[in-house]
Amino acid sequence: MRLEIGRKALLILGFLVVLAGCGFHLRGNVSFPKEYQTAFVENNGPAYSRDGVEFYLKRQLGSELRFVNQREDADLIIDIDEGYDTRVTSSSLNGEIRGYTTDIFAQIKVTDSKGGVILPSSRFTRSRDFSIDEKEPLAKTTAEAAIKRNLADDLSRVFIRRLIAVMKAKQ
Repeated sequence: MRLEIGRKALLILGFLVVLAGCGFHLRGNVSFPKEYQTAFVENNGPAYSRDGVEFYLKRQLGSELRFVNQREDADLIIDIDEGYDTRVTSSSLNGEIRGYTTDIFAQIKVTDSKGGVILPSSRFTRSRDFSIDEKEPLAKTTAEAAIKRNLADDLSRVFIRRLIAVMKAKQ
């Protein structure tokens, strides 16, 4: 029994050494340089929509940045041009639609208050396939709305990682 516990402990210790040696570490909190304390988001999407990238961006960066309502009051200006597309990917022999793909795409540019480009206009995309039961009347609408929210959340996280990487590289 004692030998078995020792083997397990040794195996776990070996795993942790390998994991630490490969450079893995948790992302931790996002941190911005001191000169960037406030942000303004310009978005072509509906204001305060839970389906939009802006909602998730503000939610994820709310502890690091204070979001303001006027462009003039911001240290960072984030311009977002986003859109969605859902298309049919499969159907049955009867012509009933069975599968869809939903895409979210956003062109995002970040500048500072003086007009200096921090992140040049970059295209971010995410997509997800889903299938539904056509016998359920609201299945497509419900599934599509949930997927849009998940894709917007994913896309905002990818954008934040890129923004942080660009800011660290410029320091």
